Formats: sequence, C-alpha cells, structure tokens
Amino acid sequence: MSEFEGHDNLEIVSKSNNFNKWMYEEIFPGLKGDILEVGSGQGLFSKWIIRDFPKSKITLSEISPSYLKKLKSEFDLNNVSICKLDLNKKKDFEEIGYEKFDSIFALNVLEHIENDEFAFKQLFKMLKPNGNLIILVPCHKFLYNVIDKSIGHWRRYTKNELKVKLDNASFKTEKIFGFNALGIIGWYLNGNIGKNPNLNPKATKLFDKMVPILKYLEYGLGKKIGLSVISFSKK
Repeated sequence: MSEFEGHDNLEIVSKSNNFNKWMYEEIFPGLKGDILEVGSGQGLFSKWIIRDFPKSKITLSEISPSYLKKLKSEFDLNNVSICKLDLNKKKDFEEIGYEKFDSIFALNVLEHIENDEFAFKQLFKMLKPNGNLIILVPCHKFLYNVIDKSIGHWRRYTKNELKVKLDNASFKTEKIFGFNALGIIGWYLNGNIGKNPNLNPKATKLFDKMVPILKYLEYGLGKKIGLSVISFSKK
C-alpha cells in the first residue's frame, strides 16, 4: 500500500463522528489492560482509547511514516508508545514484543496486507495468555469493487473465512457478527454499479446523521449481515 493510497476516503470517514463512535462502541467491550492498536492511522480511535484507559499502557502502531509522525506529535504521553508495524515483517513484531498485551484491536487493517495469516499468528504471540483480539474487516466477496481496489484491499472476507484463519492461528473465536448492514446498499450502488472509486462526501454525511436510528434497527436484525464483520477472539 502506497503512502497516501486511500487518504481521501480516510479523510471522509474520519469526519463521520456518529459512525465512528458506533464502531468504537461495538469493539469497546473486548478491550482491557495494556492495549495495542494495529493501524492507528491519524489517531481517530486512539484518542478514545487513551481517554477510556488512563491507567493502561497504550501502544499505537502504523506503517505510514506520515501517520507515525502525526501520532507522535499528538500523543506525546507517558503511557503511550508509538511504533512502526508492517504486518508482514516479523522484525517489527519482535521489536514491539511478544506476550505483551492484554488486548489488541485492528479496524479495517487486515484486508490491506497480502499475508494476513502470518499476521494473525504474530498477533497471537503478542497477546498475553487469555488476551483478547478484536478484528473488523470488510465482508462479502460480491461487494469487492473499484473502491476496494483503489484503497489497497487484497480481499473482502466472509464470516467463515475469518473464523478459519483465526482458528489456524490458534485463537478461540467467542463471537463474530455483521456490522453496518445498510452500508451494503451504498457500497454496491457506488462501487459495483457506479464504478466510482471514491466515497461520496454528501452521501456519507447523510448516512452519519442517520446512524443513531440505524444502529438500533441493526440490533433488531440480530447483526446477521453487514458491510463489515467483527470478531472477538481469545488466546
């Protein structure tokens, strides 16, 4: 993935405050103790993790030099470490450390790397015994389109594929569920039908305003489907 690949789309998503808070609410229950955020980007979720876990040691990680620089300038705190992490380079994992974290989370990250199974096995080693791994990745093969290609996605997952890869890395998957069911419609129309590699800022802003209502409707549907899939696994 190049330095600024997908940057414009990331900027659009970063302004979707309701949507991002919803995502954070979904992954929050799996976080505890010392935490590693994989692919911290511009620190969108980092600031909430640091706020909610003031007594924890927080490690933020990124592969992008520009994002690493931004993270270091914004989170110069005693309990926060910022590290380079290329998920396909064993040396980076070793330098951060094994059996070091109580919880690790990666939101929209694993789809960006070619050898995701290697990364899962390394993340397993980084967790302490009984540690938690929380993953969010794009779902449904039929939705793979020009948007995915433009932002460097190697794949979209299925629930079963994600579970099998976690199993192969020795994780015990406790739950796995869909997230953002309505987003399927917009992604399909924009990317599959319209062949537009960029997110629509106006449509994204409108969707964000609807999130407080949509998330309760999604709970009613039982989280069976979604544009993304979330998994909670344990070492």
